[in-house]
Amino acid sequence: MRALILAASLAATLGAAAPAISGETGRVVLDPAKGHSLEIGSGKAVGYYLAKDGNCKLTLTFAPKGNTEGVKGAGTRVSFLVAPGDNGVVESPEGKSVMFFCERDAKHMSVVPFKRIAYVAPKAS
Repeated sequence: MRALILAASLAATLGAAAPAISGETGRVVLDPAKGHSLEIGSGKAVGYYLAKDGNCKLTLTFAPKGNTEGVKGAGTRVSFLVAPGDNGVVESPEGKSVMFFCERDAKHMSVVPFKRIAYVAPKAS
């Protein structure tokens, strides 16, 4: 869970560049203040965004799948800003990820699940 939070924080801080996407499916477009539920690796997330000063303020609540009744600290909530035309990425330890893209004027936010794959450029001869 900490790795998931650190990945979200790092992506928000660095303004993560658009990743190479393998098998992109399930793109969802969100309107402000409309919640959406999704799976990220071995966990679940529920999130929404609000337009704030022309940016998308994204709020996500994470929890592990399964019964967490009686487990203290099972859920975590994070919020960060995504500038229009930029994105934030949340990654799971299993490589399943979600990209949140802030559309122009923060009127919509796109959510695209993807699986990050390793790529090594061929050596020049």
